[in-house]
Amino acid sequence: MASSPPVMNEERQQNQPSTGDTMASTSVQLTVSEAAYTIGVDSFTILGLIQRGKLKPARSPSGEIMVPKGELIRLIEKGR
Repeated sequence: MASSPPVMNEERQQNQPSTGDTMASTSVQLTVSEAAYTIGVDSFTILGLIQRGKLKPARSPSGEIMVPKGELIRLIEKGR
């Protein structure tokens, strides 16, 4: 019996400060392990990309490193 892939936590939505629009914008943010799973690499690869400035991280209110989904899309479109 084949094992199924690990189940990721739901993507987190974080409210960003309003920029004067009537609606506050939101961005989906992933944990380092969720970001790694999403693009098929190891968590250490994501941390290395952050350290080299290839990904711009955010922080959760608890201080956890988060990767905005837009950053992953930008990385994939630009190519590693």
